[in-house]
Amino acid sequence: MSRPAAPPTSPRTPWAGLGWRTERSGEPDGGPGGGLGGLGAAPVLGAAVLIGVGWGAATSGLQTVLPWPFAGLANAVGPWVAPAFLVGAWSRRPWAAVLAGVLVCFGEVAGYYAVSAARGFGVNPATVVMWTATGVLGGPVLGMAGWCWRRARPSRVAALGAALLGGVFLAEGAVTYGVYLRYTGDAVVFCVLGAVLVAVLGATASAARAGGARARGVGAAAAWLLLVLPLGAAGEVLLHLVVT
Repeated sequence: MSRPAAPPTSPRTPWAGLGWRTERSGEPDGGPGGGLGGLGAAPVLGAAVLIGVGWGAATSGLQTVLPWPFAGLANAVGPWVAPAFLVGAWSRRPWAAVLAGVLVCFGEVAGYYAVSAARGFGVNPATVVMWTATGVLGGPVLGMAGWCWRRARPSRVAALGAALLGGVFLAEGAVTYGVYLRYTGDAVVFCVLGAVLVAVLGATASAARAGGARARGVGAAAAWLLLVLPLGAAGEVLLHLVVT
């Protein structure tokens, strides 16, 4: 007997057309189980809230504890969006990574200002609204960046995820600390951290590891900085205009 022909079509996820596939068997991520394990939507969203509140609360106290030139790490955009990247990388599903990024940033704002108020510092409602709004913008981007870094099959997409997190630190170090504040020590710390993040995340992205091309992953992440850095610098300028 002849073997039955395979069906002409197969179920596809909305992400399959973009070529975002996981390491294992080229299966589009987003289906049950995904290709790399990770957390389902409910656990990852719960973790996002807890991590956000915890990190936001911690930064309120760390500002007076960390020595120069590391104190800026407790009062900056880069360290605040890094947890969004982390939680996004844990998520099996891209939509959950996006939402988790928002929840992390909301939690950080809540935790930071709750602890600041408990310590006797005044809380300006307009400032709370402003930082909440920035979380709506930055949280989804970094959450999705983490998901892409861990799960996107095309190396160029995974490399973009790596470049986004490192690019935030580089742009903040160069523009905010280097140009506006003129804090040379802080600028160096942020730029070094940004460069290290680009290199390490580029080399450890899922697509780079699967293809045995870690050096190529670093190069691809560095190439994305040609786009990421101008956008990041523009964001830092806009944030400076809003804050001042």
